[in-house]
Amino acid sequence: MAANGFIALNGALSALDHLTGRSTVLEAEWLAKSAAGDPQPKATYLMLLTDVVVDADTTMAGLAALEVSGSGYSRQVVPWAAADASARFVANGDLIQFGPFSDSGGLSDPVTGAALVTRMSSGLGLGLMAWNLASPLTVVQNQALQLAVSALKMTLAVS
Repeated sequence: MAANGFIALNGALSALDHLTGRSTVLEAEWLAKSAAGDPQPKATYLMLLTDVVVDADTTMAGLAALEVSGSGYSRQVVPWAAADASARFVANGDLIQFGPFSDSGGLSDPVTGAALVTRMSSGLGLGLMAWNLASPLTVVQNQALQLAVSALKMTLAVS
């Protein structure tokens, strides 16, 4: 399941603001989630998508319009491991599972990518990163999709 990913606008702005000591849009999102009673305000979630993502789609409205739907589907919290300093990446430290999907047709549309977002549901929040799969995945009834440990990576290139 090879995938090409890119940092979304809100993710890039938050990273740059953090590095320069400024308050970030991500910090504002965490405060809003805390004020609303979210017990995990800094958690990030993975959503599955049904179309190729371009940078213009990384608003929550754009991503929500591409999100898969079906019985058994929900966004999944990403259990991040500690960042690897030598390789300059961070990856999921535990298995991530979607489904199993109980609709008779599985998911109605193939999965073509995924996005990292700040909210478990709804069109609220921020899109932080997106990945497009090398080839679409068709999901049948009672099938689950799993991402192995370290399958989801974010890397910062240093020149």
